[in-house]
Amino acid sequence: MADKKTAYLSRILQTALAFVPFCLGLFAFLNNVTDWTGTMERFTLPLMSMAGNAASETQGWRSVGSPMLAHLAYGFVTTLELAMGLLAAYGAVGMIRHCNGSSAEFRRHSRVVCLACMLGALIYCLIFFTVGGDWFLAWKNEELLFLQGDSLNYATVLAIVFLYLRFVDDIR
Repeated sequence: MADKKTAYLSRILQTALAFVPFCLGLFAFLNNVTDWTGTMERFTLPLMSMAGNAASETQGWRSVGSPMLAHLAYGFVTTLELAMGLLAAYGAVGMIRHCNGSSAEFRRHSRVVCLACMLGALIYCLIFFTVGGDWFLAWKNEELLFLQGDSLNYATVLAIVFLYLRFVDDIR
């Protein structure tokens, strides 16, 4: 009897963890959409145009000065963040539905949340940390120094959720 209660509690906690990437994706999307213009002016355009980062002539060629391309890039990232959140929501709802059900169905939905975490890690590690940080040299711009640290924070949280959901076994 205690093992069943422990297994159920484990599933409840796993399901609660599944809401982390859902909330990250949803809140990122809502924040991006509600302050689109402000973010474009304060972050995306300065980042992509490499304004204020003291890039040398040999590095400045990689800047993107087109506002249209900046809007497209920001829209692409915003869409990916929403996709991460929706994928995690689908998995989390499935986990809730199968919390008392078979291990295989619960685990299948848990794997969907793991996919959402992988997508999120890709967004924050590749797009923000690597492309924003190193391609567009955010670390050379006093106003954008937060980018790589924040990116790693998000990616770390997603990695923790991924690792826990991927490698924990149901307690039977």
